[in-house]
Amino acid sequence: MNGNETIKNLLQGHKTVAVVGVSRDAAKDSYQVAEYLKSHGYTIVPINPFADKVLGKKCYKSLLDLPDDLQKTIDIVDIFRPPEAVPSIVDQAIQLRKIHGKPDVIWMQLGIVHEEAAKRAVEAGFSVIMNKCMMIEHGRLKTSGADPELERIRAKKKREIMEKAVGEATEKKDISSSPITISDGDFEQVVQQYPLLMIDCWAAWCGPCRIVAPIVDELAEAYAGTVVFGKLNVDENPETAVRFNVMSIPTLLIMKDGKEVDRIVGAVPKQSIEAKLRRYL
Repeated sequence: MNGNETIKNLLQGHKTVAVVGVSRDAAKDSYQVAEYLKSHGYTIVPINPFADKVLGKKCYKSLLDLPDDLQKTIDIVDIFRPPEAVPSIVDQAIQLRKIHGKPDVIWMQLGIVHEEAAKRAVEAGFSVIMNKCMMIEHGRLKTSGADPELERIRAKKKREIMEKAVGEATEKKDISSSPITISDGDFEQVVQQYPLLMIDCWAAWCGPCRIVAPIVDELAEAYAGTVVFGKLNVDENPETAVRFNVMSIPTLLIMKDGKEVDRIVGAVPKQSIEAKLRRYL
């Protein structure tokens, strides 16, 4: 039900998404996923009975409260509600499908599973995805068509560049005072190289990321020679984001001796980041 080819086809062939449970809070996963999808060409229909607008779009109380002309456009129902709320949402989607022949997909986000509701949806003609993030899956899809040999060559070149940089830093007995760029291809090599590393997981579309970025730059300069700071774009490097279950950005991963020992999620003050980091010095 959650196969890679199925997910690829669903994401490519369905572009209007009703996000049930989307938050007005830009720090919440639901808001960030909706913002990401909108920035990548999807039409977002917010469902939140306690909000007037999200991302500049009018909010509706439920799927059944959508106007008829909007009901018939919905392709995917993306659910950000607790598992116990899923059956009623699926029931509403089934009602719409009986009337309009749509939606086509029930998508339950990471951590959301309801087998009985999923079975009912499949029997009603839906494709069902459970316990997966649309943003992460879309990011992985963007790189899934890459030529394997080309990707191998790119990864090799990145490793060579990093090894050269590490060699130069060792000769100078210094560590960069600016954040380094980290990718899926060189992640393991980098985290094994530096005893203490803080990695800023970010994306260009993320507002809170822009708040944290200058803080990371300041800390990199302040702790040069002690801590290495890195930046990992989750859009361009979805494998690492999935591996470390990065569900919300910005996420700051604290890596010590090659292993994650802590993380900070969201746009938090510099003092809070620094206080947590100092525990591992």
